[in-house]
Amino acid sequence: MRLALAGSAIFVLACLLVPQGLRSTALYSDVHTYHAYANNMTSGQVPYRDFFDEYPPLAQPIILAARSVLLFKLLLTLCGIGIVWLLAAVFRSGAAVAVFALSPLLVGSIYLNAYDLWPALLLAVALALFVREKPMWAFAFLGAATAAKIYPAAVLPVALLFVPRTCRLRGVLWFAGVFVLLHVPFLILGPGGLRFSYTVQAKRGLELNSLASSILLVSGHRTLASRPPGSLNVVGGSADALAIVSTVLVLVAIALVTWVYARGRIPFLTASAAAVVGFVAIDKVFSAQYIEWLAPLAPLGGAGAAAGTAVVLALTHVVFSHRTALGEQRDTWVLLVRNLAVVALVGRLLLARDRL
Repeated sequence: MRLALAGSAIFVLACLLVPQGLRSTALYSDVHTYHAYANNMTSGQVPYRDFFDEYPPLAQPIILAARSVLLFKLLLTLCGIGIVWLLAAVFRSGAAVAVFALSPLLVGSIYLNAYDLWPALLLAVALALFVREKPMWAFAFLGAATAAKIYPAAVLPVALLFVPRTCRLRGVLWFAGVFVLLHVPFLILGPGGLRFSYTVQAKRGLELNSLASSILLVSGHRTLASRPPGSLNVVGGSADALAIVSTVLVLVAIALVTWVYARGRIPFLTASAAAVVGFVAIDKVFSAQYIEWLAPLAPLGGAGAAAGTAVVLALTHVVFSHRTALGEQRDTWVLLVRNLAVVALVGRLLLARDRL
């Protein structure tokens, strides 16, 4: 209880102190898009049917709140407090509470200006339910988290191995059922727009901040272009090839984590964290706010992983502050160092000994 209260207080204070945090109502970064979508919805328009919406269905409630920037940020702060309490009361990790509570200051101004704490909370709830031996509820929340942001699906293979064999088919049905159910209203009202939203995401090229992009930039690749749904990509034949390779390697990384977990070398929470960090490290898209996906989970791998997570968060702050220079192909080594640090964090999780 004391750890949860202290962590919550530090987290709220960090949200107040970070630039563009709780004290700001500016339409900064992604909040500008959310605010526009929210105004469309409050005027009677339906996402996917009446206007293009790049985000999954369960993102819509939190995006709707962005009609008021203050309300949006307060909801995200509540999500963060919920994560702190789970880290303290269920996972009982002081290191994870410390890193996550300070994460707004470590990450910087992007922190409360993207909705990523919402799926992070849903995933944390799912993992807590697995730990508390409520597997069907856990799979349901995992399906909900995936309907808010696709990345929680990376945990599904590990989760299926964690539960008894007799629960696995039902677990898949609960996961898929909740995921589909949350899509049904939009499948009825705007099936083409919903399909197009997922298609645009699937066809995205090699985004500037990704690992493969940083390797190309450091090696002298100079061709950048803006691409839907609004990212700056490295373009060209080599970039297109590396985008495909990155997608394949994400699947390989998840399979590797699952194999290591199946052999009993790492416990469930550490394996879940490694799957998420592996997804972030290798994917063809690595927006700055994605770092919030691993902030609650990676420190569960022990003291070394917690320290590595803090370094990654701080390096992301540096990368985001250099975004203009990176767009001009300057200071690209900063990006490469951050991305290699995320890869190293995956390795640390797979080899950690003081872990959960």
